[in-house]
This record gives sequence, structure tokens and C-alpha cells, in this order.
Amino acid sequence: MNYLSSLLLTLSSNFDTISVSLSFGMKKIHINKTSTLLTAIFTSLGTFISMYLGKVLLHFIDPNLSNQFGGTLLSFIGVYFIIEYIRLKKKNNGYDTSHYIGDDSHYKNILEDPIILDVNKSNHIDLLEALILSTALTINNLIIGIGAGIAGISISISVFLNFIVTILSIYCGNFICSTYLSSLLKKYNNLISGTILIIVGILKFII
Repeated sequence: MNYLSSLLLTLSSNFDTISVSLSFGMKKIHINKTSTLLTAIFTSLGTFISMYLGKVLLHFIDPNLSNQFGGTLLSFIGVYFIIEYIRLKKKNNGYDTSHYIGDDSHYKNILEDPIILDVNKSNHIDLLEALILSTALTINNLIIGIGAGIAGISISISVFLNFIVTILSIYCGNFICSTYLSSLLKKYNNLISGTILIIVGILKFII
């Protein structure tokens, strides 16, 4: 069960990474091996810290309720992702979305439009830009990691899988950026991520 939960959690957390990589690929912006490795290491470190923080918070929660509490938190995060999908869909269609609870922080803007990272228009993501991207991805998944830690999902398995899947996500994004699948992934990444998180939350709640 730990392997399945860790895998689903990792897939959900990396849909933003795939979306960013697709955006780079469509604009012919190159992210080299060093920047890719830095992103994988930094986000994996963020996964470890956030999940460890979740484990620390377990000391303040009834052990008999930890799975249910963590599962509920992950499910609520999943619902937020789905609402975010609806908000962005309406925003892209020209509707007023000011009544939604949005996040206009710089890191969120980077994930919505990662092309702004390439400030010097070099069509290349250098180490500093990769560090900024990694920070944005880590912050975006912080609460997910905390919820996963509370729910008792394995830290070591999740960190390992995140490292591997992050690298694969960046490379796959470059390869499929010109396919129909890429447009589907970019369009539905929040919806898919949210649905996966809800599934993980339900599994941790009932098992």
C-alpha cells in the first residue's frame, strides 16, 4: 500500500513539472542535464522536508486518527486543485474569476507561465533559473508533502520516486511537446492531480 500511495502522490505532485516542461518544449527552451538534476534534487529535498514536518505534526494528533486526518487533508487539497482547474479554465475563456480564491504569488505565476523564467530570452534554462523553478515547484507541493507525512506515506519511497519521476517528467515533456497528448496534459493537469490526491486521501482514510 505504501508503494502505491507513494507512486500516486509522486505522479500528482509532478504534473506541474510535466506542464512546465511542455511549455519549454513548445517554445524551444532547452533545460540541460545539470539544471534537470538540480530540479530533481531540490524538489526531492523539499519532499523530504515537508513530509518530515508532517511526521513531526503526528506528535500532536491521536495516532488512531492520523491516517484519517492526513487522508482528509490530501482530499481537501485535491478538491482545491480541481477548483483551480475550473478557475483557470474560466479565466482562459475570458470570464471574471476574481471571486475565486486565487494565488497571485510570483511562484504561482511561474507555474502558470514558466516562459517568464527565461528573462534574457536565451532559450536556455540556466542553474539560477532552474533553482527558481525548483523553488516554485517545491512551494506548490509543500502542503501535499505535509499531508502525506501525516497520513503515514513512506518518506524514503516518496523521495526516491520524486527524484526519478521529476527527471522523467522533464525529458518526457520535451519529447511529447508537439503531440496532442501535450495539450491534454497542460489543459487537465490540475484536474488530474486533484483527482489522484482525492483517491490517495480516500485510500488512506479507509485503509
